[in-house]
Amino acid sequence: MKKQILAAALVAMLSLTACGESEKSDNKTEKTTEATTVAEATEEVTEAAATEEITTTEEITTEAVTEPAVPTELSDKYVDFTNMSFKYNGKLMTLGVSTLQDFLDAGLEPKDNYDKVWKESFHGDPHEAGCAIEYTVYLGNSEADCHLYFCNLKEEGTPMKDCVLCYISYDGSKLDKKNGEYCNGFEFAFPYNLTADELTANSGEPTYKKGENGFFYTETSTVFTDEERSIVFSFDNRNDWTIIGVNMTWTP
Repeated sequence: MKKQILAAALVAMLSLTACGESEKSDNKTEKTTEATTVAEATEEVTEAAATEEITTTEEITTEAVTEPAVPTELSDKYVDFTNMSFKYNGKLMTLGVSTLQDFLDAGLEPKDNYDKVWKESFHGDPHEAGCAIEYTVYLGNSEADCHLYFCNLKEEGTPMKDCVLCYISYDGSKLDKKNGEYCNGFEFAFPYNLTADELTANSGEPTYKKGENGFFYTETSTVFTDEERSIVFSFDNRNDWTIIGVNMTWTP
């Protein structure tokens, strides 16, 4: 009988021990699960923050290195230093952007081997002696002409064909008036028979005037701060103040 009582007591003790161990095991599992959940949530938050930081950094970096868009059409302003453009044989040409090769592709007749290296670097003034490749387009059987200056904007030598347009002087207005429209392949943002009043109505008063008929619009260069970009209009002050010529100078 005593043996039976001892056996029953031993079974009861073992049952209690098993229950205790089960509860401990369940508690450990719950704690482990909770710890895992917290860790996963923390990791997700950290990853999200890192992704947001990377995205923000990429956006800032991209915005910082974005360059101004190259013009694709003539400006509606006659004086526009962000779009110093005109057309040659229907192709848009922009000072500071278009190369001698662009003009050759548009029909400019070659006068040299433009694959040759041009060693002179640009120092801010396209009129500096020996700085630019000068090309003269004769208009209307040499009744007028257009001068184009191309400069090397790199520190080292570059093929002549890759030099960039920095200056144009157009003297074909009297021929345009005779024909009633732009001719000789050139076209500007302003009308061929522009008057001084139309110019100031569109683009404001000039920076200064030289004499009565020279209207100078200027802007200080951002790189060569001693130099200026300029657009200069000349008018016939004896005949309705209509345009007789224009020149544009560009520098970085």
